[in-house]
Amino acid sequence: MPPILARAQPPLPAGHNGGVTKPQLSDAERARISARYPKRNPVDVAVGIGAAVALVAAVVIVAVSGLIRSNPPVAGLVRAFDTVSAQVTEVELVVQRKDPAEPATCFLFAQAENYERVGELQVDVPPGDKELTEVFVEIRTIREAAAVDLEGCQLAG
Repeated sequence: MPPILARAQPPLPAGHNGGVTKPQLSDAERARISARYPKRNPVDVAVGIGAAVALVAAVVIVAVSGLIRSNPPVAGLVRAFDTVSAQVTEVELVVQRKDPAEPATCFLFAQAENYERVGELQVDVPPGDKELTEVFVEIRTIREAAAVDLEGCQLAG
């Protein structure tokens, strides 16, 4: 294995200790710098603090709102659907409730291939003992349904 050679350091300039040095300023330079950068006004400090407080408050409001909305008291999902005929579509709906003892209402709609609503159904989910409830329903349609979607669920109280 070849020997590792140390790199030679260049000599330091006169009056330099190898670290960061603070320049020496004359009185004229100090006056010029303080004229360019005036001292802070108390109003400026108050506005800055107010803006920082408003920013923190806005972030907290958005975070709390997101937490509340991300965990609603009732949520639903169309797990599956089967178009039995041009007038009937069977739907499997899964409803999740924080409190299964609370009844819920969900609104389903069926769409044709051209996205026209061809059927609607309000589904009442009775109180139960499980957080997840499966509900099987039939939607009557005026034309053959190509899709079934859930518009929303809410507690029925």
